[in-house]
Amino acid sequence: MMSNILRGLSVLLAVGLIIGAFIGSEGLADEATQNAMLPPCTVEEGLPFVQDDEVTCYWGMSEETLLLDEEIDLAEVSVEFTWEKSGVWIGIAEATEASKCTERDGYYECDKYAVDLIAGGETSNGQFTWKASSGEYRFVAGGDDAQSLQQFEVDWNYQATLPQSTAWSLVIAGLGIGLFSLVGWKRMTNLLADLL
Repeated sequence: MMSNILRGLSVLLAVGLIIGAFIGSEGLADEATQNAMLPPCTVEEGLPFVQDDEVTCYWGMSEETLLLDEEIDLAEVSVEFTWEKSGVWIGIAEATEASKCTERDGYYECDKYAVDLIAGGETSNGQFTWKASSGEYRFVAGGDDAQSLQQFEVDWNYQATLPQSTAWSLVIAGLGIGLFSLVGWKRMTNLLADLL
């Protein structure tokens, strides 16, 4: 009775591995639109009527972190970001970069160029692609000084696929477990022992 249950579970595991390999090699995808907002600039007033006010603008960093578990490293994950508004950009930074910024109500205010970006940024020109890996990340938004207090929409979509080597490893493992389950563990180990 117990051996039949184990055999049934082994067959289910084998089928699950093979199906997972085929689904993973086809890939998973999703897309959405998010709002991004630039933090307000500060203005230090100069002499009256001279128009020598000093304007300081900042980069904004998201308060929420994006946590990607180590399992993501088994797949090839590509995330594409696009936006239509000119004079603005977004980027990706490691979550620890928030220590270089000042926490505000719902976001972090960062001095320009104080944060190290791993993808995107000023040269992204309306779009960039990020090859994601495990870790903790935050989104960063910036733009021209005239773009302070501006909100803009960012479209993103991702594609996650298993590398062929991982997919084939799952298929081979599934077939091996399935074969052991159908033939029987004892008979299969005896057969392998005779062959070796």
